Amino acid sequence: MENRYTALVRGSSAIFPRGYLWLIPVWYAIVAVAMEIKGHMPSWYCDFALGALLLATSTLVAVLSTLRSNAFLADESGIWLGLRAAARRRGRRRRQNRLLPWPEVMRIRIVYRRYGARLEVFLPEGADSGRGRPAWRAVASVVTLLIPLAYLFRMPGILRAGSGLRYRIPLYDVTPEQLRVALAPMVPPGVPIGVLPRWRTRAMRRLRRSRLATAA
Repeated sequence: MENRYTALVRGSSAIFPRGYLWLIPVWYAIVAVAMEIKGHMPSWYCDFALGALLLATSTLVAVLSTLRSNAFLADESGIWLGLRAAARRRGRRRRQNRLLPWPEVMRIRIVYRRYGARLEVFLPEGADSGRGRPAWRAVASVVTLLIPLAYLFRMPGILRAGSGLRYRIPLYDVTPEQLRVALAPMVPPGVPIGVLPRWRTRAMRRLRRSRLATAA
């Protein structure tokens, strides 16, 4: 039986394009300014409406940032990113998946997070990152700011690599060690898997080393 491992991806990156959550406060600010300038409402009602709008905006951001999506699968061929067929939304680009083949993976790092673990996949120079042209990304961001539903025609953020040809995949309900053990049978021997301990553990190690150096 083929080895495979699935996990839930945290946040909105499996559905919305990269940076979409940052647009929500911008929309709130635009609506707030419009209410103040063009609203012509009593001051007490305007303050109440702005407070309710701020609460709704904060709730929306909190909900989208804690979504759980079936958008991660690892098997002997590589790492698959993107929504599975049963959970795919409308839009051609949002129905796509991206395979990161093991031969194209340079190294893997697992970072501890309160919600579980963040998997960082590093690709070598020249690999296809799915980022597209910077000019097109800027235009697409402006269009999405003006027309929020334009996100339906853009690629989800999880399918695009960040800076340094690195994919950052936040995974729910799994510890870094559990994730390392689950991936080990599928990752080729030439691809190192590193586990970055908690910042407290790293701080304690640095403190011990400094004390030993001082004592020496």
